[in-house]
Amino acid sequence: MIDVIIPAYNSHDTIEQTLYSISYQVIKDKLRVYIVNDASDKDYSELVTFFSNFINIKELKLEKNSGPGVARQYGLDNSNSEYVVFIDSDDVFFDCFSIKRLYDMITTRKSDVVIGNFQEEVQFEFFNHNEDTIWLHGKIYRRKYLDDNNIRFNDTRLNEDNGFNQLIFLGKTKISYLDYYVYIWCNNSKSITRKDNHAVLFELLLGYIYNINWALQESLKRNYDKEKISSLALSALVAIYIHYLDFEKNKDSKKILELSKSIKKIFDNNPIDNELKYSIMEAQYLSLFKTENREVLFEPNITFKDFLKLLSKV
Repeated sequence: MIDVIIPAYNSHDTIEQTLYSISYQVIKDKLRVYIVNDASDKDYSELVTFFSNFINIKELKLEKNSGPGVARQYGLDNSNSEYVVFIDSDDVFFDCFSIKRLYDMITTRKSDVVIGNFQEEVQFEFFNHNEDTIWLHGKIYRRKYLDDNNIRFNDTRLNEDNGFNQLIFLGKTKISYLDYYVYIWCNNSKSITRKDNHAVLFELLLGYIYNINWALQESLKRNYDKEKISSLALSALVAIYIHYLDFEKNKDSKKILELSKSIKKIFDNNPIDNELKYSIMEAQYLSLFKTENREVLFEPNITFKDFLKLLSKV
C-alpha cells in the first residue's frame, strides 16, 4: 500500500482538484489518502465524505497551526503503509499513471527513493524540473528507509522539505530516477512560496539556509560521507551568495551571513579537491542562472570570494 499525505491549511478552494487527480490514479485501490488539517478554519469532512466513494481517505487534525513540515510528519506518524508519497493541497498528479510509475520503479529497483520529473506552472508557462533533489514533488519514499534512518521533518515552516530531502540524499540511499513527468506544481498566487513579496522571498532564503545547515549538522552527527557533506555545503554557499546579492542592502541582510557562517565552517573543515570544487560551483551557477533571471551576476557588487570573507568576519 501507498500513503498519500496532503498537508492542508484553509485549502478548500484548491484541494478538490488535488483529490480528483488522486481519484483518477489507475492504482487508486493501493492508496491510503490522508488530509492533514493544519488547524484550518473549518474541516474537510464534506470532501472526505464525497471522495470516500472513490478512494480510501481520512482526515487527520492538528490542534494548532504548525506549518507543512509538522503536518507531513503528523501524517507519517499516523499512517503505516510501505511507501509514502506527498502532494501539496494546491497541486495535482501529472496523469492517471503517475503514482503507478513511481510505485513500479521503487518496487522493481528496490530503491529507497524514486525521483520523477515535475512541471512548475507559473501563470501561463510551464518549467520542467528533472532529477530534482529539493522539493517533495514527484517522489516516492520507502517507509522502512525513513524509519530505519530516523528521517523526519523538522518544525520549520519554509524549505523544510529541502532539509528532509538533503538528509536523505547525504546518506547511503539507493535512489532511482524516473524519466517521466508525474506531478504538476500548480500556480497558486496565494501560496506562501509564490507570493511576489520581497519580505516573503527573504524569509524563504532564511528557511533555505536554516534547513541546509540542519541537514549538514545532522549528517555530521551520523558520520555520513564527508565529501558529500562538503559538496552540499559549497553548492549551498554559491546559491546563498547569488541570492544575497538581492538582499545585501536589506536592513536584515546580516541574518543571512549569521546563518550561513556555520555552512562555511563545515566546508572549511572538510576540504575537497579543486577539480570537484570548480565543477560544483559551475553547475550551481549555471543552474541558478538558467532557472532564474539572474542578471545581477553580470556585475555583482561583491564577488563570491568577498562573500566568503564576509562570512568569516561575522
